[in-house]
Amino acid sequence: MVIPELLSPAGSPDALKAAVYAGSDAVYLGGKLFGARQYAANFSNDELKNAVIFAHQYGVKVYVTVNTLAYDDDMPAIAEYLRFLSDIGVDAILVQDVGVLSLAREIVPDLPLHASTQMTIHNAAGIRFAAEHGVSRVVLARELPFDDVKKIAEAANEAGVELEIFVHGAICYAYSGQCLFSSVIGGRSGNQGACAQPCRKPYTLLADGETVPTQGDYLLSPRDLCLYPYLEEICSLGVAAVKIEGRMKTPEYVGIVTDAYRRALDTIAAGEEFVVENETMEDLAFAFNRGFTKGYLFGDKWGTFINAKKPDNRGVFAGYVSGLDESRGKVIVKIEGPVPDTGDGLVFKIAGRESGFALNKEPYIFPEGDAYKIPAPADVVLGSELWITRRMKTERKAAAILAKPSSGRIPLDITVSVDKSGRLTVSSGSVEVKTEMPMLEALNKPVSKESVETQMRKTGGTPFYVRNLSMKYDGTMFLPMSVITDLRRRFLDEAALAGKPARTTRPYQEKGSAVPERIVPIVQVYTDSVIGAKAAHSAGAGQVVYEGVEEIYDLPIIYKLPRIVLEHEVPETFSKIPASAAGVMVDGVGAAELIKGIPKYGGSGLNITNARSAMTYGKSCRQVCLSPELSGKQIRTLMEQLSAYAHPPKTEVIVQGSLEVMITENCIPATAQGCRSCSQSWALKDKTNRIFRVRTDPQCRTHILNSSETCLIEYVGKLAAAGVSVISIDARGRSPEYIRRMTAIYSAVASGDGDPKELKEQIKDIASGGITAGHYLRGVVRE
Repeated sequence: MVIPELLSPAGSPDALKAAVYAGSDAVYLGGKLFGARQYAANFSNDELKNAVIFAHQYGVKVYVTVNTLAYDDDMPAIAEYLRFLSDIGVDAILVQDVGVLSLAREIVPDLPLHASTQMTIHNAAGIRFAAEHGVSRVVLARELPFDDVKKIAEAANEAGVELEIFVHGAICYAYSGQCLFSSVIGGRSGNQGACAQPCRKPYTLLADGETVPTQGDYLLSPRDLCLYPYLEEICSLGVAAVKIEGRMKTPEYVGIVTDAYRRALDTIAAGEEFVVENETMEDLAFAFNRGFTKGYLFGDKWGTFINAKKPDNRGVFAGYVSGLDESRGKVIVKIEGPVPDTGDGLVFKIAGRESGFALNKEPYIFPEGDAYKIPAPADVVLGSELWITRRMKTERKAAAILAKPSSGRIPLDITVSVDKSGRLTVSSGSVEVKTEMPMLEALNKPVSKESVETQMRKTGGTPFYVRNLSMKYDGTMFLPMSVITDLRRRFLDEAALAGKPARTTRPYQEKGSAVPERIVPIVQVYTDSVIGAKAAHSAGAGQVVYEGVEEIYDLPIIYKLPRIVLEHEVPETFSKIPASAAGVMVDGVGAAELIKGIPKYGGSGLNITNARSAMTYGKSCRQVCLSPELSGKQIRTLMEQLSAYAHPPKTEVIVQGSLEVMITENCIPATAQGCRSCSQSWALKDKTNRIFRVRTDPQCRTHILNSSETCLIEYVGKLAAAGVSVISIDARGRSPEYIRRMTAIYSAVASGDGDPKELKEQIKDIASGGITAGHYLRGVVRE
């Protein structure tokens, strides 16, 4: 049994204090840029420096998120940021982008790297890839079952890599790092930290075009993860860290949740019996909950995973109204949950109506003990549900955690003196700071010893206090007070950095760029049927990528592996690659390294947004697909950067088809209707009447497709000029006739024989849900 590190979120300085005071072993937080929670308060560079000092004062580690996808133009700023983080002594950074991973290894080789859950590592192959690229810890995808994590832990131990898993808080509906839903709807990319959370919006479920009744409209809204009751089993997994989600939550939430998990882990570590207490579970629920789930790790998958009725904090169910005392404005409540207390916030609910109020008087307890009489609004009727939305007792606990005295403040013994050149000097141990100008002869009023000492004893919001001060200045000279104040600030900055680890930092060197060679791109077609593959080949497709279960013997076929291949699926999935394959396309980190003797192709799931990541994956793949979130300008810049490398891989851009915007372990039809035939045509309709097709695959995963088809027919010439080797039509789920017509259209434009504007009109006639240029013109929003 391994007692894991307890890792808490810190979305603000106050949340950081809450995590530290509540007993976290480490915190994760983000700066103002390049972090996957841009809507959290986050930390300025000065705040980051102070956060490291404060946390280290209590023996708490600090991990900083640099886990957005990077563009080539970002690399100089990211390099500067990485050097800064290394210099201030952060304990590790979290990264998603393998290009950033490559950059970090070059310029801050001693700074530990953690693979963010945004990297979508979900099997042992991904672990080995991470280890080979200098990663010391991997945050696993949240979708993994218990036995898979156990097997992956064994592989991680062999590779010398730590594992981290989420145990509490909000869950993304789709695999993190593979979700483009927010991006395609409003341009706000989850891969850039700007997710608008479309999974928390209402949808109508359609089967064969007809509305299907559901138990609520929030079909993609997961409950919150709570693995507190299963901590003993988690300790048996051998993971290095357990993680609480919540960088956008309040300090009170951070304090309550961290405290609960801290006490539980300490109990297990002491060898004492761990009892799941109702009061603790209530505190966790009152801190924030959308209803709790034990998650994929412990088998929740369909109806028990989703809260379709309410996408936000729901409070805690207390009971229902079993009687009325209308003359006194009170009701009798049959209690089935926690008992309301004075000061609590309550709400009565029935038939979609809600009446809320604060309980200002202590409820009357009936002799039988399970019914209480409490005041209520006049419109409350029999059968109304009573929910506690605000728990005064829990708030008092949170306040006590946040009010913990800062007993660990760092003492300083300092000496103030004047050196031989007349410069005022402050020193403590190995730290010595001097004014740049010497002290001057006092013409009128000198700066007194007392004034200098008063200034030097001020430590502001830093974790230091001056314990002893030795003054070696006689009080007869003059120096502007602003200079003395600056001296104090510089001294405290230097003292703060005195204990940081000694690390190597190297300068960032531009790789340079080159003008790409214009080529005639080949047309590649994705299909999931044998007849579709034959239609693409007969229509003149240069490459056919087939995602299906049957082997095709008489055509040169690139077989596409599923985007997600869980550890227990690896043996069967990879054994099915036919010997006749002309190539294999992979979308998962590390998957290419499992394939020997067959050409490999990297799919869009690798999230390639810069030349460094293209080259990293290009070491094992002869062709890589660029992210559909790139603009045309960003594609051009990437190709210019890539052209400066020796032996770059071929590049692919998806120019036509319904973009896959989500992949999830949750089966939408099964959640709504129970496990049933997937032969029907399923879709989701949002409140603006956009329809998103839904398909399930042989592994019962759900894929949600964009409501409109990507269409870049007008920009094929620019892609060719940028040096893009392959333009792709994603025709999975489409008819042979669609495939033949689209292949002919794009082949004509690629060869220069067709008029893009005229052919665009033909595409409109056969596209599903209309067409869009996607992000090609504007890219995505970061803030």
